[in-house]
Amino acid sequence: MIQIGKRSKRKSRLEELLIFSDTHISKFTGLFHQDAFETGAILINKRLKKNPKALVLHLGDITDSGTFEDFELSKEILQTHFPTVGELYTIPGNHDMRNIGDQLWKRFFGERQFFIDTRETGGNMVILGIDSSEPDENIGRIGDRGIEAIAELETIPDDVLKILCFHHHLLPIPSTGRERSMILDAGDVSQVIWKAGIDVLITAHRHYPNIFSLSNGERRALLINSGTFSSFKTRGTAGHTFVDIIVKDKDINVQFHGIDTYSKFLTANQQTQQIWKGELAIQSSYLVPGENLITKICQFSDTHFTNGNDFLPKIYDLGIKMMLRENPNVLIHTGDLTNDSYPEDFALAKQKIRELREYSVPFLIVPGTRDLQPFGRELWVQQVGPLDPIYEDPTVRVLGINTGADSSGHVGRSRMRMIKHEYDCYSSYKFFLVAMHHSVLPIPRSYFKRAVKDAGDVIQFLTSHNVPLVLSGLEHYATTMQVEKTVFVNAGTFSSKKIRSRRLNSYNVISVYESGIIDVEEVEIHSGSRHKLGLFRTSLSCANGD
Repeated sequence: MIQIGKRSKRKSRLEELLIFSDTHISKFTGLFHQDAFETGAILINKRLKKNPKALVLHLGDITDSGTFEDFELSKEILQTHFPTVGELYTIPGNHDMRNIGDQLWKRFFGERQFFIDTRETGGNMVILGIDSSEPDENIGRIGDRGIEAIAELETIPDDVLKILCFHHHLLPIPSTGRERSMILDAGDVSQVIWKAGIDVLITAHRHYPNIFSLSNGERRALLINSGTFSSFKTRGTAGHTFVDIIVKDKDINVQFHGIDTYSKFLTANQQTQQIWKGELAIQSSYLVPGENLITKICQFSDTHFTNGNDFLPKIYDLGIKMMLRENPNVLIHTGDLTNDSYPEDFALAKQKIRELREYSVPFLIVPGTRDLQPFGRELWVQQVGPLDPIYEDPTVRVLGINTGADSSGHVGRSRMRMIKHEYDCYSSYKFFLVAMHHSVLPIPRSYFKRAVKDAGDVIQFLTSHNVPLVLSGLEHYATTMQVEKTVFVNAGTFSSKKIRSRRLNSYNVISVYESGIIDVEEVEIHSGSRHKLGLFRTSLSCANGD
């Protein structure tokens, strides 16, 4: 059960959303599963019979090819099978925009966005649907105009439920294979979602139903992904599905309905959550004076050691001194130790590592993409240490993961098994965390092209096992997000000129308390200024261990 902030005592009537997507209607491609569509339509119409005021939304990929014939057939089939729906709210998907389908969309379905304000009819929610498609591309993009439209929802009062819909997914989705086609500007979009106070985000695209609870340390939101309604491209035993969302007072009930007899969603799988938003009333109550500190971590990343211009030696030396003054239990470096993995880069890295040892502060260093190509794999083992390093002290165990030399990165099944083994062995009596270079979540001010290939499965694995903390260092921008009970922290660049943040070079200070509180701050090296990245509550089995 999630309670998000404060809410007025105003009560609203029961409101229901029936959501389906990825119908992929076509005469010619062979991917339209007509039997599934007809069965699903019967189920939705049964719901509409019980509640004629329910809103019906289609979140993209109505057609499979975006051709005139596909649009014509889609219009006919939708009107025939949903005769009682006064208005079907639609936004396009990537398949609809194929073959210059953007020129046909308005003729058949109108505008490429919608806005619903149920306050006009006695309800208490607003729903914005926006176009995330790119013509003839599978990837998506919200773009400046879309971000501006989302930002306008900030003007909606806090006692109104805000729902945002677009076709492409914001976070990688589990059980969907290689991550390759989410929105490019996902990092920037995630920032504006928090700023606008979005309570619920509903997406589609990857043909697999999923639900995640998200937090940025101040607000929480619910992320829902619908499956495919009638495409032959199903995922495992998910089958064909639609989503039924019922909102009443402070509760939102989400249920995925399976259409096929084999679907894992055929049986009841509803989740009821309290989702009213606003500022979380946690900042004053989370930390108790005198609370026991389990561990303090200084996270730094992307030092880019080189004799060239990219490395800032004075900033590096100053940053090390500042981190030591924090009195951390351990320093964790999350990748791109060197600039180009050349022998001279590793020679400098070896010198700096020797200096770190002289300070008698424990540290762990994981490799990044720059460290492993073209020469780095052999040099790393010789001069730095293991590719998958481990640090352990009486209270904490850190598992370092090599996500590979590929720019996209990869965790893989064998390393996920390693994470599970480590977590099963140590989490009951030590604070356990994972450190790696690549991020599995989108980073602001960067296009999301370099998520690990198996990001969706990695997120599902880490959150389902309640791994409390995951550190990464991609893209030189410090940010945090909590997915379910797992806190993901990305670091900025420590001593490289390749800066993406106005805070320039920085490091993170992560304090973990016995009650399960994780406090994350970013520290600017140039000025010494501290900035709160997030204050999170998670579950720590080690807090009650031996």
